Amino acid sequence: MKLLLAATLVASANAGKYYCAKIEPDSASGAKGYFSMSYSSGINAKFELDLDLSNFEGEASTCTIENGLTYHIHTTWADSSVSSSANAQCGPDYTSGHYDPSLACSSASEDINDRCASLGRTGDNYPCDADDFESGNFAVCEQGDLSGKFGSLTGGDRFFTASENDPWAPIPANYKATDDRANMWSSVVFHCKDDGSRLACADLVEQDEPCDSGNKKLRGGK
Repeated sequence: MKLLLAATLVASANAGKYYCAKIEPDSASGAKGYFSMSYSSGINAKFELDLDLSNFEGEASTCTIENGLTYHIHTTWADSSVSSSANAQCGPDYTSGHYDPSLACSSASEDINDRCASLGRTGDNYPCDADDFESGNFAVCEQGDLSGKFGSLTGGDRFFTASENDPWAPIPANYKATDDRANMWSSVVFHCKDDGSRLACADLVEQDEPCDSGNKKLRGGK
């Protein structure tokens, strides 16, 4: 009975939480977009995103943006002077690695050099697969590996959009957690699929109201 009550209380506490990020062109090398995540219960969440890279100026010669993007929830946001950024300012010193409390352990896991290593997991055989995840085998993927769970983003016109229901979303209680025993999550990062380079990123802000729908109107300069 106590376990059931605890689960009910957690589900109730998470419902109605919103996590919002806005990518501003002035601080993100011309990238413009939004990412929103809302919880219905427990760790069931819906996320939506639009990302316009038509004016992005930061891709490397080894990256063709039209070939697609990967994207993840990362553990930190270190630069309090901005709410979005690009390239080196999205690097490990600013956003760290992937949020991975269940230790699925890709090579980019925040825990790859300590807790993953203690389990003999090096990232070389990271098992995450979107089809496997869809079949209900959630634990094969890092909770922060959105493209691993749902596939990479495609957008031949450099405009990317997605809307997914995630049954294995980041744990709300871990949001920017300061407890050393908890894995925290704080930001969303978009990478070039070709070379893995970090293109754009943004701080996630918790709020009780839905994310600003005006952020979604990106095409045609709206």
